[in-house]
Amino acid sequence: MIEIQKIGGYLEIDKDGFIIKKASADKFQEKWKPVIKEIKNAYIEHFGDKLHSVYIRGSVAKGEAIDGIADLDSIAVVNLPNEQIDIKWKEELNKQIIDKYPFIKNVEIVAGTLEHALSKNRGVHIILKTQAVCIYGNDISDSITKLKPGKESALHFRNLQDELQKTIDFFENGWGDTLEENLDKCSWIMKRVLRTGFELVMEREQKYTRDLYPCYEGFVKYYPEKKDEIYKTLELAVNPTDDSKIIIPLLKDWLIFMPKEIEKFFGFK
Repeated sequence: MIEIQKIGGYLEIDKDGFIIKKASADKFQEKWKPVIKEIKNAYIEHFGDKLHSVYIRGSVAKGEAIDGIADLDSIAVVNLPNEQIDIKWKEELNKQIIDKYPFIKNVEIVAGTLEHALSKNRGVHIILKTQAVCIYGNDISDSITKLKPGKESALHFRNLQDELQKTIDFFENGWGDTLEENLDKCSWIMKRVLRTGFELVMEREQKYTRDLYPCYEGFVKYYPEKKDEIYKTLELAVNPTDDSKIIIPLLKDWLIFMPKEIEKFFGFK
């Protein structure tokens, strides 16, 4: 059981109100450098000359990774049509990396087209501009327009209603094949809810973060009536369960609440 701690923070904002990226290869912690190299080489091996660029994001990119909690999140941009991008190999790589580096909680392997990476309709451009560092190829983040806290930098609210319903269905209708899959599903949706909650208030806060505790703290400031629910969401993001009797009622509560607030602030569900 991991204790909930008041850790994490906000990205700096420049004098014109734009978010300053904190991610930098200079901030990689020493113990993470070998595994970052392995991830890069795996992308090179599988995509070859079709690989445009590779990025590391999240706490590892900021030099703030915590053993046993932090995931290694990566993104590749490739010169292939979307239907030809194959990352079936990611599951085996994930297992190999976690076995070799037990301080890593999970490895995220994602690949997409250059068009998707630059499209404002996809949201990947927000990740590259605010939280990712290029470790291979030509960095496209410099070509992306600067972002301010608010609608233009909000990412996690997209499709939340569908994702909540799909996760409810998942836990109501059979679950995954393994306990690990169930725990990952629980943690993932709870993080999504927390980060969406902060996106509802970040324009008012004029702050930007993806860190879980600051997301909780910012949300509670404007929605004190939801303090119990959002704290339980934080707990399950850090210490997930596969108990559907715990997960489903909480997600159903958010399924009622979140779409209304998203529509209020973003203009659609």
